[in-house]
Amino acid sequence: TLATIKKYLSFHPHPRSAATCYFVLRSSLVNSLNSSNFHFTKNLTSHISSLARRSTVPLPSSTYIMQQTEAETTPEWLQTAKTGYGTNEDEDFSSPNDEGGNQSSLPFLQRAQSASIIISILLSPVAIILVSIWASSLGGVSWAEGEAKRVFNWHPVLMVSAYAIMNVGALIFRVSGTSAYQASVRSARNTLSSTPTASSDSKKRGIVKFFHASIWSLSFIFGIVAMLAVIKSHNDPISGYIANLYSFHSWVGVLVLSLYTLQFLVGILAFGGLLSGRSRRSNPALMEIHKYTGTYIHILVTVTILLGIQEKEGFVQCAYEVDSADLVPLTNYGKIPYACKISHGLGLVILVMGLCTSFGLARFPVL
Repeated sequence: TLATIKKYLSFHPHPRSAATCYFVLRSSLVNSLNSSNFHFTKNLTSHISSLARRSTVPLPSSTYIMQQTEAETTPEWLQTAKTGYGTNEDEDFSSPNDEGGNQSSLPFLQRAQSASIIISILLSPVAIILVSIWASSLGGVSWAEGEAKRVFNWHPVLMVSAYAIMNVGALIFRVSGTSAYQASVRSARNTLSSTPTASSDSKKRGIVKFFHASIWSLSFIFGIVAMLAVIKSHNDPISGYIANLYSFHSWVGVLVLSLYTLQFLVGILAFGGLLSGRSRRSNPALMEIHKYTGTYIHILVTVTILLGIQEKEGFVQCAYEVDSADLVPLTNYGKIPYACKISHGLGLVILVMGLCTSFGLARFPVL
């Protein structure tokens, strides 16, 4: 957004219109955007103020500009944008709203992100169903002594289930339209179209935040029980003892679970109101870090689950015997064990979920 505004001001020949842009954007952003974007507003204010100071033309007062805005009149800089920024006909610049001009790709990105979010959410129950079928094909689940293999089957079931509901929790702000990024998009588009930006529905966001915290809490509990299932199955005196933390999957899993725990605690303590009522507004920098790390933790969980599926398939022995060169593997598809076919499908579903969620959470330039 800042880059686009700079482009407007760089091409605009009238300092008074640039000042109008400054006052309209400042009032709209400060009053409508969440506090996490306040640093952006300060940078925008500083840039346009420095441009205004270099001008020799008197600037209109903020009172005059606000009166014009409140009267729902189109600011001068927008009127000029509709007719061109200067007298040079070869100037390759036009308003984002100009018909035939350089159209913003934001609407396409928004539709693509919405489609990715829908796909990812729809695949969440599919993943739970597939991992349940996979565990059933491997003998089912149990928590009894002497049934280490069935006890271990709780691990993939709970981990994939935790991932599926965590996936919904990660996307819930985007689905409800209460994310800070979506607020920035709406505010910027409404500002550039001279439409007053509606105030954010803090009550709705509070409800969404409660569900976000609840879902990630449930995922955390599932993850802990899944780790206990591994420990119990590897240390069963009847079934026999198995070494712990010997595989790459286990190392990555412990690291990711530790990062998840840290992310979970920061979210509950810093933004759950448990530390003197602190919220995202009181520490916008920490909120940005929280959103950034949350996205990458989701990616790491995706990778860890795929590593786990690959490791388990090694124990199941998915390979089949051939009498000649296997140049057309599809002809031997029927030789792949049933459990491996299910796990292959589960892995593909997890991969698509990870890709769709990552794209759905991406924050592209507003304009």
